Amino acid sequence: MHNRAIHDDAQAPAPGCRCADTAAAPCAEGLVRYRAAVVKGCLPRASAPRCLVHLGLLTPPPDDPDVLVAVSPNLAESELLQPVRDILDAQQDRLRSISSGFSPVHAIYRAARRESEDWLTALDGADAVPALLERAVRACHSELLTVQPTGERGPYDLPDPALVPAGVTHRALYPHAARTHAAQWRRLQDIEQAGGRVRTLHQLTGRLIVCDRAVAYLLGRGAVEIRHPAVVAHLAEVFDDTWERARPVAEPDTARTTARTQDPRIVGEVRRAVMSLLVSGLTDEAIARRLGVSRRTVAGHVAAISQDLGSRSRAQLGYLIARAEPTLQPTP
Repeated sequence: MHNRAIHDDAQAPAPGCRCADTAAAPCAEGLVRYRAAVVKGCLPRASAPRCLVHLGLLTPPPDDPDVLVAVSPNLAESELLQPVRDILDAQQDRLRSISSGFSPVHAIYRAARRESEDWLTALDGADAVPALLERAVRACHSELLTVQPTGERGPYDLPDPALVPAGVTHRALYPHAARTHAAQWRRLQDIEQAGGRVRTLHQLTGRLIVCDRAVAYLLGRGAVEIRHPAVVAHLAEVFDDTWERARPVAEPDTARTTARTQDPRIVGEVRRAVMSLLVSGLTDEAIARRLGVSRRTVAGHVAAISQDLGSRSRAQLGYLIARAEPTLQPTP
């Protein structure tokens, strides 16, 4: 009779619960009804709040499927959290597996980085760098490539051409300006007399030495030694492309020196380079540095170009050059 009274007292529905099956906590009505279930022992199944059933806080007893009895919150919470724990455990296993699998990758990466640092070495020192370059040239077995962009000697330039070992092919690039300076012309002759070949171009960029396409040296205020195969190969390819566009210098012949320095093709290329640099807005001094010639030589070319085009000012000259030579591209 007492149980029946409890059952009858719990028949009232729970109109305030509108929770979905995805509710993560009991609503206010659910909390009230859960307290009633704990105090009175059960609730009718028909009026039980959905959130309490979904969260496992109410469950049917084995002897009466029409009612629901309260479940300990510790037990209900544990039942709800167990699948989440299983997922987290699986993710932790995945994390450990990935971390373990990447361990050898990290080791390889660190080792490769250490090796790559050896592929590029910055060098400096008025005594150390020339000695290093001399050893590098002497160690060449098959090919030596050199670029001298200004024609003038620098602190870290190629040593005596006579140091190039016998049987090593030496190709050297110089600016056209080297043909018009006695000291630089003698340098070109020295290279050819030592068995090398020399070509000139109107403009070159950056001093460079490449030995056997295995090691390269970029030379400026200091020096950089490069042993990265891809970088050295690229520098050698740039040299080959420039070499094809350059003008050969014939075997030394003192009687023909004047004729060679006045080669109209060379003069024309230099003048065209001056025009391109003028269109780019460079001053005579900047053009002289680019081409490895004197400022007076540049001024002479500018005067001749102005006379040919009928220019009366520097600004007008740039316009007239661009109009007369529409295919001429400004030099960066």
